Amino acid sequence: MTTKVTVHAHGWPVRVRHLDPNGPGMNIPVRVESGETRDFYVHRAQDLRIHEIQPGEVAGTEAA
Repeated sequence: MTTKVTVHAHGWPVRVRHLDPNGPGMNIPVRVESGETRDFYVHRAQDLRIHEIQPGEVAGTEAA
């Protein structure tokens, strides 16, 4: 089964990362800019980590 997750970055940009125990290449983060909407699809025991990027936060410093 596949699940669609829609991320709408309303006020701040958002970083979305697929966490897939079966495919380490999926762990590359995707940035959704403020005002954008993007769909993500998860399946086969995948998880999504969704992180709202705060002002002054350095890109790429969040924990996996």
